[in-house]
Amino acid sequence: MNKTEFVILTALLMSLVAMAIDMILPALPAIASEFGLQSASSAQYIISGVFAGMVAGKLLFGPLSDAWGRRPAIYLGLVFFISGSLVCYFSSSLEILLLGRVMQGVGVASPRIVSLALVRDQFEGREMARIMSFIMMVFILVPAIAPALGQGILYFSQWRMILLVFIAVGVLCLLWFGIRQPETL
Repeated sequence: MNKTEFVILTALLMSLVAMAIDMILPALPAIASEFGLQSASSAQYIISGVFAGMVAGKLLFGPLSDAWGRRPAIYLGLVFFISGSLVCYFSSSLEILLLGRVMQGVGVASPRIVSLALVRDQFEGREMARIMSFIMMVFILVPAIAPALGQGILYFSQWRMILLVFIAVGVLCLLWFGIRQPETL
């Protein structure tokens, strides 16, 4: 894998966090309406669910990636993210939706944490700093773009379509990472 492809893949893996949080923001009123919540602000627990899952995921995947390797940790995280997205997509209550969001949070913690380890495993000094600056540039842009993408999806479809986008991006990351990124530990 050349450096450009590595930067794009790593930035995409790390940006799953921002996508999971920010793309669904425009859908909060629709979610509140569908589940009969008193106000759209009641739906904001689905954002907190991702953060709660990320805390647990960081505690799990950091040591796991050191013990089992980078690839298994990212595979497991992406499977959690995709599974959580499926749970959200098929949710029939707010509680099930919250469970799926926590699963998504656990899942996105892995690529976020382990991607940094991938960079440190392969690069040093100025080259590592240069690679990280490119990755962070993309990582910073995603939270600005993600709500607009979510709103664009809502313009053409319902809020559950955002979850299908999460699934598609998760599967893309899983396949691309699995085919192209060797173990670096």
